Amino acid sequence: MSAPPSPFDPLAAAQRMLDAADPTTASGWPRATALLARQALEDALAKLWAQRAPGVEKVPMRAQLACLPAYLSDPELASEAAYAWHALSRAIHHHPYELDPTREELASLLRSVRRFAAAVDA
Repeated sequence: MSAPPSPFDPLAAAQRMLDAADPTTASGWPRATALLARQALEDALAKLWAQRAPGVEKVPMRAQLACLPAYLSDPELASEAAYAWHALSRAIHHHPYELDPTREELASLLRSVRRFAAAVDA
């Protein structure tokens, strides 16, 4: 069994995309940033489960997020990670009647993912 990928690689790519957002790419950069951030969060979750509860990574994501408070010492961080995953998932899917997430919203979600990944890494 190989080690889960580092969540910091897609997180760094998401930050670069957020920092270099190009108005000519319209809704492409927010969606791509959200996708990379969600991948980073999922990589951090995979690392957490590999360390603390092997096998949990095989259940649906909603179940993994529901289990999270039992495996983290910080219930607020568990809630923040779950919120970030849902918000990023929503941002990834295009809905013609909704606006793309703003740069500030994405920056806030990236901070949440970074905080969660750092807690798992510690």
